[in-house]
Amino acid sequence: MTKLIRSFLLPFILLAILFQSLYAEEGVFAETSSRSKSLFVSLESSPQKVYIGQVFSVKVKAIVAKSKVDALSNTFSEGSNVVVLNPQATWESAGSNTYYATFLFKITSKNASMPRLSVSLIQNQEALESEIIGLSLPSVVQLKSDPLFCNVIAQSFNVNKYKTTTFDAKNVIVVLEIETSGANLQDFKLGGIAKSGIDSYSQTANGEKIYYYAIIPNYQREFEFTYFDLPSNKFQKITLPVIIESDEVSTQLGLNPKESIFEFYKTIAYGVFAFIFFVILLKKRRWYYLLPVLIFTALFFLDKNPLNKVKLKANSALMILPTERSTVFFTNDKMLDVERLGDRDNYIKILLPDGKIGWTQRENITQN
Repeated sequence: MTKLIRSFLLPFILLAILFQSLYAEEGVFAETSSRSKSLFVSLESSPQKVYIGQVFSVKVKAIVAKSKVDALSNTFSEGSNVVVLNPQATWESAGSNTYYATFLFKITSKNASMPRLSVSLIQNQEALESEIIGLSLPSVVQLKSDPLFCNVIAQSFNVNKYKTTTFDAKNVIVVLEIETSGANLQDFKLGGIAKSGIDSYSQTANGEKIYYYAIIPNYQREFEFTYFDLPSNKFQKITLPVIIESDEVSTQLGLNPKESIFEFYKTIAYGVFAFIFFVILLKKRRWYYLLPVLIFTALFFLDKNPLNKVKLKANSALMILPTERSTVFFTNDKMLDVERLGDRDNYIKILLPDGKIGWTQRENITQN
């Protein structure tokens, strides 16, 4: 009897198991369908060859099969001897759910490996889906040694302007305004100079710009360096004559105006005119000749201007340029008697007792 019941129920049990299996497979299929892939990332373009230190770009393409996406987010794994300069590059829409992003890299050694890029779909501040792609390493080339090389590899390189002025009794300071595109301009550095550096850095519409200063001996007649030009694929030499220029208060750096030849002749002229009118006064005995005598005498003494004698507070920073982030080349440990040469915005140009000229904040100056 038991055998008969078992044989009767067995087909129903098998049928139930079959339906359960089919239902489970349908659920898995439905879940898989609901999580279908909607992000496709691919490498659009990358260079075949780069130089060590060169800034190069890699363009990545993303296709998003979703109508509502807040953003695309980037995450890089750690590469080796590679710097990602803009890891959060903006994705630009090209229509048809297609987006492009251009990432900038710099390789610092021949033994380098590119990082992997993970791109995520962001919705309501949550990652809905991610895809990881590998970035191919270009052929890496080391430039030949060049003692004048400034470490910059550029698509374009321009010295917009430069100025050479007296720094102290034995040295002059050269300040260059350099603008580049497609370059590693922040790496600008020259060897064989006792004191030099980038005084300020900024990004422009087409690239980068720096103010670079170098303090060199006053007997040096040329200022030379090379950079590597990518379009011509060779080193280009920049030669600038070292010509000490006169200065005005409006310029950023300059000579001590008290030392200019114009100032010398102006002082002599005041004295000569005062003496001439004094002689005429003695001969003519007319009181109104006394007025030009007093005027030229006053101008003579004002030109020496004792009001320009000021004090520099202790622990005040003296800078190369009148800018907030300018290089500090001197800090005094005690109060000093200095000469005020000019001003620009919130900065005062001063002459130190040892002949050095620089800029300090207005608050660091007190009157005698």
